[in-house]
Amino acid sequence: MTDGPLLTIVELFPGHLMLNGDMGNVAVLDRRARLAGAETVVTRVEPGESIPADVDIVTIGTGPASAQRAIASALPALTAPLTAAIERGAALLAVNAGFHLLGRSVRHRDGSELRGAGVFPVATEPSDRQIVTDEFTVDVAEGRLIGVENHAARVHRDGGEPLGSVVRGVGNDGREEGYRAGVVIGTHMHGPVFAMNPLLADVILTDAFARHDATYAPTADHERIDAVARGARQHLARLARVSLDRA
Repeated sequence: MTDGPLLTIVELFPGHLMLNGDMGNVAVLDRRARLAGAETVVTRVEPGESIPADVDIVTIGTGPASAQRAIASALPALTAPLTAAIERGAALLAVNAGFHLLGRSVRHRDGSELRGAGVFPVATEPSDRQIVTDEFTVDVAEGRLIGVENHAARVHRDGGEPLGSVVRGVGNDGREEGYRAGVVIGTHMHGPVFAMNPLLADVILTDAFARHDATYAPTADHERIDAVARGARQHLARLARVSLDRA
């Protein structure tokens, strides 16, 4: 038992959207929350299953076009529960295909188009090539994110704000990356993004703790984990010939 909050973390469609290690984002949230004194419940929701009403954090990863088509019929049913959860203050991290699928539409190279969940005000179309950046660098409000991108899409945002500005790589369109409204985030960054960039995970957890009238306070164990992440970030920063931290 702990005296900390009980956090409910939902992972959407992990049986289909589980490429590039993005399932690790849930592991990072779970571990960091527990180290800070919380109890956690991790729920994996597949198509046709319900999102818990008391969810604190929702994540969704990426997958190939075949997986996207397999879950397409389940996307419209996500709109109402996800919108309601966000309105209640829940956080959302959507990565790559998950980000696209929670937008308004996704068009693939073969001309087929999927209707998205409409949570993000974005539309996705295919790029003319596969975009792979091993030192994807994005400046956000809290600092500099570094990771990897691997997608074949262009994202058009017609509302809200981007997650940040691209320093190295492509992101949405070569200039901006992702989408953000507070703790509702869409991104193309792998790594997983929370493992490589714990500062962003801590933004989500600070907000989640506060919703339960608790304070998120990192510990010495967090510092040891963060030192490992910083080493990985330093390696990618050297490859990209950028500073580790935003100027």
